Amino acid sequence: MSHFAPAIVLFEKAPRWEAELKRRFEAHQVLVRPCRSPVDVLGLCRRAPGSVVVVDFAVGIADTLRLLGALVAERLETYPIVIGSIETAELEWSARELGAVDFVTDRIGGGLLASLCRRALDPVLSTQY
Repeated sequence: MSHFAPAIVLFEKAPRWEAELKRRFEAHQVLVRPCRSPVDVLGLCRRAPGSVVVVDFAVGIADTLRLLGALVAERLETYPIVIGSIETAELEWSARELGAVDFVTDRIGGGLLASLCRRALDPVLSTQY
């Protein structure tokens, strides 16, 4: 199986962050790859180790937690960032126990989300160049 460079893998109900993150990362040659199912996310993460996975609880709480659990179970080298809401804030520690490196509310701006992605990607990208 061929491998891809680390990417930003987006799993969201509607394409909210895709255009913003693509704009912010195009100069850095980091691909932003949207996925519409957990199966797609897992498949891409298997082929692009070191990726940041941005997952929005709006896709469904159970789907989000199952996806995080699958990333851990398969020991995939990923850096999950979970976007929640005030209503899902109590699930932050569940998400962190399943490997989330950051948990932010859906009121986050594009600049802060890009900064979190960049921070997670820095160690991986610095070893490749």
